[in-house]
Amino acid sequence: MDKIVYRLAFYKKRLLKYISSIDMLNFMNRAVRRSGLPVAYSQGYNPRPLISLGLPCPVGIESKKEWLDITLKYYIEKEEVLNKWNKELPEDLQFFEVLESPKSSLIKDTYGINYELEVFVANESSFLEDIERFKNNDKVYILVRRGEKIKEIDLKRYIYDIKIEKRDNRYNIELKTKKIEDSIIRGEEFLEIFSYKPLLINQVREVILNV
Repeated sequence: MDKIVYRLAFYKKRLLKYISSIDMLNFMNRAVRRSGLPVAYSQGYNPRPLISLGLPCPVGIESKKEWLDITLKYYIEKEEVLNKWNKELPEDLQFFEVLESPKSSLIKDTYGINYELEVFVANESSFLEDIERFKNNDKVYILVRRGEKIKEIDLKRYIYDIKIEKRDNRYNIELKTKKIEDSIIRGEEFLEIFSYKPLLINQVREVILNV
């Protein structure tokens, strides 16, 4: 039978947000071996399970939805793939959606990332003025680090929707962002627009695919 690629969505919560992408992949590899799923392996002297993650999730960030591709040796019902793998994973890291995937890159198929930023604001009037300024300007440039390089980007190109909600003495910022030429922005980079930078309390992301 032909090999088949499945694309699975999973969440990671609480302390599991501190697992790096490399450790996450190793963790998934060990879990799938225990599951008994007929995972296909790469060729060569050091065969590895054919599992790949999408855009890396930075350490310290929770996620409502990340994506992973796995190649199996033959077809299995989607629910069986979910159930067998989930039994080998903790409750704060579980798969909840599975698709039969074309053999295309997860990064290529990613549309963008939604972010939820919980922040503490010391100067509320300045915070709200900066938000309005961002919404009203056609271009907003910030400096970001990419590897060892510092780049100037127009933040407005990446963000296509923003919502602000006050919760006690904190604010929740919801951002919808899109990928441009394989480049994304990180949620915390949005805080560079503020005159008095808010304190980031928590950040949650959700990866959105082209469908």
